Amino acid sequence: MSLSALIDNPADVLANWPHEPRQFHRDPSSFRRLLTLAEVDELINADCLAMRNVVLLRDGKIFETWEYHDPADHGMPRCGAVREHINNGGSISLRELEQLKPSIAELYQELRRETGYGVHVNAYLTPPNCQGLKYHFDPYVTLVVQLAGSKTWPCHRPFVENPVQEYGSFHLTGFTREQKQYLANTPPEMSFTLSPGDVLWLPRGYVHSPYTEGNETSLHLTVAFKERTHHWLAQQIAEEILRQALEDPQMREELAPSTLLGDALPAVELARQYLIGALLHVDPADAVKYVQKAALRP
Repeated sequence: MSLSALIDNPADVLANWPHEPRQFHRDPSSFRRLLTLAEVDELINADCLAMRNVVLLRDGKIFETWEYHDPADHGMPRCGAVREHINNGGSISLRELEQLKPSIAELYQELRRETGYGVHVNAYLTPPNCQGLKYHFDPYVTLVVQLAGSKTWPCHRPFVENPVQEYGSFHLTGFTREQKQYLANTPPEMSFTLSPGDVLWLPRGYVHSPYTEGNETSLHLTVAFKERTHHWLAQQIAEEILRQALEDPQMREELAPSTLLGDALPAVELARQYLIGALLHVDPADAVKYVQKAALRP
């Protein structure tokens, strides 16, 4: 299953990566092979989800693993703990689905080949009239694929421009006091209610707080693309230069402590000149080859 199974005009999207939310619709039956509510119930009732595959959430809280792991087997949740959590109004996030379901593995692999981006696919199950995560934002674009029930996504525009996992991520910084006040007192600028077959393109940085609608359990997939950035591109070129530098015996020569902690300027200048020279000698055609190879690396 490729990107065209999820969104309209995939070629245009791949050429002009959208920075505004977009909503698409597909025949709900086309998503049944991906994951169904019955399959998730079967996994839960059989207690065959490992700790690495499930995270418990409720009202904005992410539960610590010690709250539901099996003391006799740290790799598994306590027997019945996941079902009990859902019965008490909790949500679950299913992780690493590409290792559990062949159809999701196919989707995962095809999207990686199409985009050259890092991809992960999670599922979220939320009981009726409940909420898992509250306002937060992600450092990557997310495709929300609604499989069962309905869910509303109130959204605010990004507080942080182009957040990435290592910089400006909500998971690292949270919200400032002013941002919390804004969210508490400002209606969302936009809102999307998804029913089975709906797909929401949610760019990174958009602040969202989804909750279920109606009396049905909601199940959706989140297909997250870890976008390649100019910083990532520079990192690949720099890492290749440093890899090649290891072949030079002079670059493997030690720095004396008196050099490192004393007058380090000559050594720093030598390293600087080496890097400048190496950059000037990079063959752009060769760089394209190893950057593209890196983009498709698992």
